[in-house]
Amino acid sequence: MKRSDFLKSSAGIIVGTTALTSFTTPDAATQNRTTIYPKALRRGDLIGITAPAGSIWNKSHIEKIENILQDQGFKTKVGKTCYEQEGYLAGTDEMRTSELMGFFEDKTIKGIVTMRGGWGCQRILDDLNYETIRANPKVVIGFSDITSLVNAIFKHSGVVAYHGPCGYSSWGDFTMNCVKKALVVGEQFTLKNPPEYKEEQKTWITGKAQGHLVGGNLTVLSAMVGTPHEPFWTGSILFLEEIGEEPYRVDRMLWQMKQAGVFKKINGLVLGSFKNCQPEEPHKSFSLEEVFDQHFGQANFPVYQGAAFGHIGPKFTLPIGVNAEMDADQFTIRTLERSVGL
Repeated sequence: MKRSDFLKSSAGIIVGTTALTSFTTPDAATQNRTTIYPKALRRGDLIGITAPAGSIWNKSHIEKIENILQDQGFKTKVGKTCYEQEGYLAGTDEMRTSELMGFFEDKTIKGIVTMRGGWGCQRILDDLNYETIRANPKVVIGFSDITSLVNAIFKHSGVVAYHGPCGYSSWGDFTMNCVKKALVVGEQFTLKNPPEYKEEQKTWITGKAQGHLVGGNLTVLSAMVGTPHEPFWTGSILFLEEIGEEPYRVDRMLWQMKQAGVFKKINGLVLGSFKNCQPEEPHKSFSLEEVFDQHFGQANFPVYQGAAFGHIGPKFTLPIGVNAEMDADQFTIRTLERSVGL
């Protein structure tokens, strides 16, 4: 299955306002800009549900995520984009942009959940008002195509955003607990795979590394290279996941990032789920393991694979922009500061 055929991902939650902190982003143009940590979500908060990327083909998922959030004590407001279709998109670019910005500006909405990924977020990045987002910081959580949205929000506004489940996700106990740690409690936490998670973990390069978290879907991130929305790589802990791409496509995207100098800038790398990334004709192909070995077997930074994030059931919530420490031998990611404001 090609990633272009897989259209079911992404989410985003947004939280209220917060105070500035002393930590600055590592980009020369914004080095004096302080990072903003959105306020923690609280029971009774109103959560906006929107679709900034692909159209929602199965409308039952809208009711599902409403019920999940309401069971946690939140109120919900479903945006019109969740019911729209413009080709493979959840409405026109203008409609999706307007609704997302409207949710940021709406003082009654304390959080935003995006319904899914697919494709579409990169189409609206140029039109978002990042100063408005900075003035109205709210938690944004999502994965897959939402990768471009959460990374662009942090880069341009300095607001911490969150890579985690979307409306289409399973939201099991492990996933929900990770969401709560990052968005409700907000204190320093450690992410480690649940015991029942069967994906094999492997240490490629031993050691620990610290840096701000950045990452998400490999296809999306490689497409952001060279654009104004390319993430901050320098001094980062990069995390990558993928689905439905054969090893030669993974290799091609990693070469794009390598030749752009990404792997010379990062402090550490965590590889999540690479679901359905086996070759269609194994006798004519490198395996995914061999591709990883070629790129990271001699890396000068810690690397491990098999972390619980990506197109899978149990999912970490990873706060983009927050300082963290990875341990390639213990297979853990530990935040070094709060992930949301008080």
